[in-house]
Amino acid sequence: MRVLTLLLVLLLVVTACKPNKDQPLDAEVSISPWPPRVQPSRVTVHVPTSLDLVSVQVVGDMTHAGMIPVEAEATRQEDGVWEVRGFDLNMRGDWILTVTAKDRDGRKYVKEVRFTIR
Repeated sequence: MRVLTLLLVLLLVVTACKPNKDQPLDAEVSISPWPPRVQPSRVTVHVPTSLDLVSVQVVGDMTHAGMIPVEAEATRQEDGVWEVRGFDLNMRGDWILTVTAKDRDGRKYVKEVRFTIR
């Protein structure tokens, strides 16, 4: 009986510690001006209005090692539209924008956008 109880407790602990899986973010991400240049730019994220988001974060990483990421919190412009102004695209090369959104229930949604500054 003790072994069964121990196994049940162990199962509950393992299940409770299971990390939440981020959901894909159904969003249209645009950078202005396009094509992107080395300069502060505007990043706009359009999401379905059915998502009740409380925050949207944008992180820009270069694909080669050693670069400090560019991070910014987007501001809500209207239902389904979030924006970062002055996002510092500070170097030529290949970039990955990671957009992470959170809803009121704590769920995370993620989308990656790749582009090159020439």
